[in-house]
Order: sequence, then structure tokens, then C-alpha cells
Amino acid sequence: MNKMVGLWAHPRSRSTVLERVFIERGDFEVFHEPFAHMAFSEDSTIPSDEWDHSLPTTYAGIKDQLIQAKERAHVFHKDMCYHCLDELKVDLGFLAQQENIFIIREPASSIISHHRVHPDMPLHAIGHKALYEIFCVVTKLTGKVPYVINADDLAADPERIIRKLCDYLQIEFLPHAMTWKRECPPQWKTWRSWHVAAENSDRIVLPEQQAADTEALDQYPKLKAMYEYHRTFYARMNEFCQ
Repeated sequence: MNKMVGLWAHPRSRSTVLERVFIERGDFEVFHEPFAHMAFSEDSTIPSDEWDHSLPTTYAGIKDQLIQAKERAHVFHKDMCYHCLDELKVDLGFLAQQENIFIIREPASSIISHHRVHPDMPLHAIGHKALYEIFCVVTKLTGKVPYVINADDLAADPERIIRKLCDYLQIEFLPHAMTWKRECPPQWKTWRSWHVAAENSDRIVLPEQQAADTEALDQYPKLKAMYEYHRTFYARMNEFCQ
């Protein structure tokens, strides 16, 4: 039976570069933020690039697309829980038929990174709260704590983290999937401007040391308030990182 792996993330969590590993594997059909197409359109204020009008734009349509893909291949999809939070919270059947894994990044860093791309992002789009809500739903559904990856651990020691994830998913670790050509995979084209660093990478790397993001937040009261709101949800999930 084919697997479906759902990587649930918040924006700027390094989820895209983790997705790239699954693209390079070659044994998964990979969907990049499919539920974003129910949350946004080409006319939305959020920055987008080459909009793909062939994709479904309803929760039911997107879910059916993923389920149908699973009939022919292993499926990996990554998305932001806030894109489809209300529907996903009550769709236990969909959550039950996949491996639900979560990735988190310290909110000061993710918020500053988010602000650089989309300065007008609303509070809920920071994403940690929605991610935590689905984390709790999956915990109750399965009776066990879901698999959580800290993005800083991934960047610092990618092979160790990916090997552990493969063990958890009961799939083979494929060394060739840890490196790739510097290019934009077709899945990313709608949101290309969000993934410049990932597109220009050839592996998962630890970024150069930058000024402390918590200090940078002090320059922006709005961002500081966002950080204060979301950091509790990050801290709760971080207790369970693998």
C-alpha cells in the first residue's frame, strides 16, 4: 500500500528545503502547498508568481487530488495548517490515512523572514497557533505525540535528522536525495519568490550567523506582538522534537 506523508508547517519554517529532499528521492509524488489554492487566488495580496489555474481550489477537490495520487504512488505534501484549519480540524478521516509530521522554527526567526517577503502578513499567517491546533488533533486521533522536527536541528545536522525521519516513516534513507541542482522545481513556481534561498541551494545548510532576530523584533512593535502571541505554541511543540 502506498504511503501518504503530510508535512504540516508554518511559513518560513524551512519546510520547503525539507520538501526538496522528497522531490530528489524520486519515489514520492510531491505536492507543494496544495491547500494554499483554497486560501488564496491570483488576485490575493500575498506575493505570488506563476499561478497554476489547473489545480483544485476547494478543500474537497484538493483532498481528492491527494487521495487519488496515493492510489498510484507514494505521496508527500506539505502545507500550512492555517490554509485549511477549520476543515482539517474536523476531517479525522483524512488525517488518519497519512503520516502527519510537523516542522517548527523559532518564531523570532520565522517572523523576521516572513516580514521580508510579505510585510503585511496578518497575525494568523505566522502559523504557529494553527500548527499547534492540528498537532493536538493528531495527538488525540492517534493516541501518540506526532513526529516534530525543529528547523534549526535540520539545518545544523541534516543527515542525522533525515535519517531519523526515514526510520520513523519506515522508508529507505537515500543519500543522493541530500544534494540537488540549483533550480526551481515545477511545484514551486506559484510561490517562487518565497523560495529564493531554497532554489539557489544545492543542499540543506546552516545559514550564516545574522543579528539576533529577537533584537530585530524590537524595531517593529507589530512583529514583537506577533512573536509574543505565537511563541507559546512553538514552545509547547518544541518539547516533543525528535
